[in-house]
Amino acid sequence: MMIDLGRLPTAPPGTRSPWLAVSAVPVHPAPAGFSAASGGELGQWVSRQVAGWPAPVPIGSERPETHADKLTFTPSRPPSTYHCELHADGSALGALQVGSLRDSPPDGGQVWAVGEGALAWITIALLRLTAAYGIHTGVLGGAVVEAAVISPGDGVPMEIWNHAHGLYGPAGDRQVTEIASARCTADLATCLSPGLAATARPLVVDLLGRFGLSGSRHIDPAGVIQRGHFTGYDGSIHAWADAIGVPSAP
Repeated sequence: MMIDLGRLPTAPPGTRSPWLAVSAVPVHPAPAGFSAASGGELGQWVSRQVAGWPAPVPIGSERPETHADKLTFTPSRPPSTYHCELHADGSALGALQVGSLRDSPPDGGQVWAVGEGALAWITIALLRLTAAYGIHTGVLGGAVVEAAVISPGDGVPMEIWNHAHGLYGPAGDRQVTEIASARCTADLATCLSPGLAATARPLVVDLLGRFGLSGSRHIDPAGVIQRGHFTGYDGSIHAWADAIGVPSAP
């Protein structure tokens, strides 16, 4: 399953921004189904999964749209800042709106600035959420995982920004106006283990590479989260990493 861009809602003009989306499709799907009561139970389950995220996101707090093959969680009121689909076969899609409009220093033109640190932690968080859902449905083994930074389609380029030089500014050497995506195969159980960040790192590195960056300052090659690069958020990242059992370092 590729990430279906048609699934992601469009927020009202002036409030939309790029999406960071992650989907996980089990290699061996679950022969499951939904009942009318599934929405309440799964809403509580999702709320517990996201409760400790570094930034509060109220997924699961609203009544989902219920279909024969999936449940969809979106905000009950605009703007649509998040989107979550839980499918009966154990596959899942999670997406958050990321980025803010900025004037790019080189030419003063507007860009969608996507934070390098936000890209890292959100990819890890959504990977864990989608994998946890697969296991919750009884699926075991591998899954095809895709992560993507998706343009809002307004012609404004997307650019990675960070605090590497003391001030929040552009990183890398490339702007992107279309979808930037990465794909891998991951073991679902590993995504709920201390190896989660190591599993997410290739996706993060691949996405950053589309914007002209190499490597990741936020996840080292051993899969240790580097808290010091989450400027101003190292405390919340530390608490979150400890809560999900992922190694981190100052």
